[in-house]
Amino acid sequence: MPGAFTASRLALTLRRWRGRFGIAAPEVAVRTKLPWYWRAIGWVAIIFLSVGLVEWAFDAGRRIAGFNRSETELELEALRAENLALKEEVGRLRGLLTASESNLQIERAAQQLLSEKNAALVQENAKLKEDIAVFERLSGRLGKPAGDVVLDRVTVRPEGGPGHYRYSFVLMLQGGRKGKESLFNLQLVALPRTPSGGAKIVLPTPDQQDKSQYEIVLKNFRRIEGKFALPAGFLPSAIEIRIYEAGILKASEVVSL
Repeated sequence: MPGAFTASRLALTLRRWRGRFGIAAPEVAVRTKLPWYWRAIGWVAIIFLSVGLVEWAFDAGRRIAGFNRSETELELEALRAENLALKEEVGRLRGLLTASESNLQIERAAQQLLSEKNAALVQENAKLKEDIAVFERLSGRLGKPAGDVVLDRVTVRPEGGPGHYRYSFVLMLQGGRKGKESLFNLQLVALPRTPSGGAKIVLPTPDQQDKSQYEIVLKNFRRIEGKFALPAGFLPSAIEIRIYEAGILKASEVVSL
């Protein structure tokens, strides 16, 4: 009996060893312990690889759907170039427009200046025609009894504010005095509208500083124009134009207002 027990115990031990090292032995995993930085690098590589795969899948999906990224970029570049060309063209056209507007303003200013000059020439021509007509009419009086100084075409009219007036007349020499320079003095006499309106006013006044307006140098004939002002509240009924030479009255005329 002891031999049988020993044999059975040995058989049991052998079965246990076969269970550990035989085909039925349990699996054993052998792992190598890596440093943490290698594991981190591996995870980063995996993440980048995943991102690349996702991007590739996204691009592949867009290409399948009819969207080509490279073609789109080319079209965007073409559109950018076209946009830049259009901006340059717009800038050039704006420059041309500015130049055209400047030229138009210059032309308008020139036309305005020509119109003003033309109007001035027309007015001057009308005055010359009137002076010639006066001269011809006065020339017809040559040889008739008359003074050697003729006063004609006398006008006085209000201009500007109250008390301001403008006068105009033609002064002409006759006979042997024609062509000889002579000096005359102009005197304006404002007659009051009513006797209670005050005394008459004579211009220039004795205390007036500048009397050049009232001095007339004449050779043949000349149109004389000027302005004068009367005191506030004075209402004239008429203005008398007097022409003096060396203190002697040569001609006069009264214009009613």
